[in-house]
Amino acid sequence: MIEIHGPTYKYTGEILDKPEIIVVRDHHYNEEDQCFHIQKLLENSTCDPHLHTLLFDHVLIHDDVLKDYNIILYPTFIAKEGHDFNQQLIKVDWNKRQCTFNFMINKPRKHREILLQLIKRFNLINYTHSLPWKHNDVNSIPVTDYKFGPEVVMDKGIKNGSFKNAETYDKLLKTTVFEPSCISLITEPVFIERESILTEKTIMSIYSGTLPIWVGGWRCADALAQFGFDTFDDIIDHSYQCLADPYDRCYKAIELNLKLLKDFEKCKTIIEHNQLRFQHNLALVQSNVFQKNCDKIDVL
Repeated sequence: MIEIHGPTYKYTGEILDKPEIIVVRDHHYNEEDQCFHIQKLLENSTCDPHLHTLLFDHVLIHDDVLKDYNIILYPTFIAKEGHDFNQQLIKVDWNKRQCTFNFMINKPRKHREILLQLIKRFNLINYTHSLPWKHNDVNSIPVTDYKFGPEVVMDKGIKNGSFKNAETYDKLLKTTVFEPSCISLITEPVFIERESILTEKTIMSIYSGTLPIWVGGWRCADALAQFGFDTFDDIIDHSYQCLADPYDRCYKAIELNLKLLKDFEKCKTIIEHNQLRFQHNLALVQSNVFQKNCDKIDVL
């Protein structure tokens, strides 16, 4: 078994001469080199590359260049996040909506910077947000300072150290960013590649009982729906999720849902009238449906 850390792995000429199980941690498309380095590793095998098994711990859907290889989608990352949130024993309060939407940005990926630009371009003003940068050089949206204290604040982003995402949500973001709003504009890690990854950002939307819109991701609504979640596609237009151009996916995520993003009273009414649907989604997380999915998979 070979283990690869996706964000940092680069192919350097190593040769696989027999079938291997390759465990790929995290997202693994290299935006700088515009390629999947894992593809190079497979293609340079001296054995049939299709005899290797790729085991992805983050990826929920892969429609890109690796799709014809032997892939096992084993979502242990989102399962662990679900477990952490459940262990936090978070008390929800979905009755204090004050803003139309929220967004949370930490690391400055391209689609997150695009989201900042789109918020200004469409003159969206009724929101809560988290932007733990020292300076916002994209536009005039103010930075924020939600932290416990010991975290390391970088120019763009914050290192949480020993604080789990569930604790950060419960004690810092729940009542300030998420629960006061009606819609979550979610920027998961994937942008360029046709691959779906869901993280704590999506779980935060579920725990806060907000309508999800994924900005920049590939088929995130489909990825969540396959676990039995309601993605509110009768309310939110998710047709942006399959657009070929990743920049179009960002733009259309906002444009197609612009009327809703500008109408707080309508959003608030929708939230009030769909409590059972939000509760259904929360119950799935609390039962850790992601871990149940992992338990069904034979990885050997």
